[in-house]
Amino acid sequence: MEFAELAAIAGAHAEARAIQVALKLGVFEAIAEHPASAADLARIVGAEPRATALLANAIAAMGLLEFAGGRYALSAAARRFLVKASPEYLGGLILFDEAIFPLWSSLEDAVRSGRPARTPDMFQSDAAETERFIRAMDSLVRARGDARWVAEHLDLRGARTIADLGGGPGTYLAALLRQYPAASGEIWDLKATLEVTRRILAEREAITAARITLRPLDYLIDDLPGPVDAIFISNIVHGETAAANEELMRKCFRSLARGGTIVIKDHVMNRELTHPRAGAVFSLYLLLATRGRDYSFEEIAGWLEDAGFSAARREDLPSPPFSSALVIAAKP
Repeated sequence: MEFAELAAIAGAHAEARAIQVALKLGVFEAIAEHPASAADLARIVGAEPRATALLANAIAAMGLLEFAGGRYALSAAARRFLVKASPEYLGGLILFDEAIFPLWSSLEDAVRSGRPARTPDMFQSDAAETERFIRAMDSLVRARGDARWVAEHLDLRGARTIADLGGGPGTYLAALLRQYPAASGEIWDLKATLEVTRRILAEREAITAARITLRPLDYLIDDLPGPVDAIFISNIVHGETAAANEELMRKCFRSLARGGTIVIKDHVMNRELTHPRAGAVFSLYLLLATRGRDYSFEEIAGWLEDAGFSAARREDLPSPPFSSALVIAAKP
């Protein structure tokens, strides 16, 4: 690794904070229709002109704004990912990262103690936190294209009922049901989350939502309903301990019909837990906010085998843009 790469990694927090603050101030929305000078931009977002120019210049240097003729305009990337009207809007995730940014100041304490920096509640204790978290997950999946890729490549042709366990905003399930119009779906998640899910589905998936049942439950406590033909689990096991995941796989086995399919989508690590890089770094966030970490294929396959599933296999999503994989197994 050369100096420039190391320095860029070590200083990445500054660029992240600049984008977060610009988004929070409304900089991108302010010039979505018309370019603006620094003075006009400051007036629109309610900030000081000199400081606004410094922020806008930094954002322009990153390639998210263009500056010409004394006025700032959106770059193609900003218009695609940072304007709310875009179907690939990533702002939900960025604003979530902005809200939890203070957690990173506790990383040293978390490493020393082994304890998270906040109570692991999946952001259920406060309605505003729940809304921000669930919309962040929707934002990420839509912007990167995970749900579309999964729906196009995952073979669930024999499934009449698909359950999305911990399905959050319903982004994956809606995409799967569009791909399989004869199937119906269920989202199994916590009550506070499903209140947000209902709003998101009404906003974006009004037609598909008619085929989705929302079932409030806590998968750590409750038995799972069934029988269903397929269970899809995205970005759930990384938030739990290995013991909790072992029990969850047993619950899924009981819930599935014979011949049913379980699909786990997550960062699926190598044996050494060092690759993919995104998963290794993300495990530090999980240390700060959950009881879990990212797990290896061997660990996940072991849980599935112990629960009674057969022939667990791994299918990697193309990288870039993705950094995750599917682990698929069947109930004999």
